[in-house]
Amino acid sequence: MIVSLILFVLFVIIYLMISDIITVFFRLTGMTEEKARFQVISLLTNSGFTTRESEAVVASKTRRRIARATMIFGYAFTVTIVTTTVNFFMTIEKSELKSFLIIFPILLAAIVIFQIFRHSAFFKTKFDRWIEKIGARLMFGKNSNSVILVEDYGETVIAHIYLHSVPLILKDTRLKDSVLKAQYNIMVMTVKSRNSEAVQASADTVLKPDDIIMVMGNRKDIKNIFMKAV
Repeated sequence: MIVSLILFVLFVIIYLMISDIITVFFRLTGMTEEKARFQVISLLTNSGFTTRESEAVVASKTRRRIARATMIFGYAFTVTIVTTTVNFFMTIEKSELKSFLIIFPILLAAIVIFQIFRHSAFFKTKFDRWIEKIGARLMFGKNSNSVILVEDYGETVIAHIYLHSVPLILKDTRLKDSVLKAQYNIMVMTVKSRNSEAVQASADTVLKPDDIIMVMGNRKDIKNIFMKAV
């Protein structure tokens, strides 16, 4: 009985962790956090996946692959969890019921604590950054930059960009001397260098590998400039 309960809790924790990982993968394809999480919940539960929302997935080859894997995973895990739960209650003896009533609240508390830890700013930032690095390399190559949308205003977006490599048009070039603003109307708002706090970008800022920047501009231009490996 104890083993079955522990397995159930582990299944729930793994399920939640995988959903977070898939959410990050969708974000790497250009979705905001809100839309990415909605898509993951919809795919895992087979509910709420409207025609309008599905177009954003169907239109992208990378998103279609992620969606297929998500649906297969969701089906397999749902069957596993349901089967484990049914088998547990079918086989539990009356003599074990008292132990169950003692152990179950403890395991439930463990899930609650995990959820609190999972949603903490420190853990989420570290976890997301780690998955972003892995996901970007798997989907776009090891030298690709991670572009994460923060706000979506149609064609104009605000995005965080993790620079693994600096685009050629910006290498060793001050922002005021680049074509980023003049030609593409992309504005670099903040820059966070390695082991330093984020600061407002200035005209004399020169971007370096491993910088984290926040930019505002046209969605396609940002993707074309920053997501290409160099």
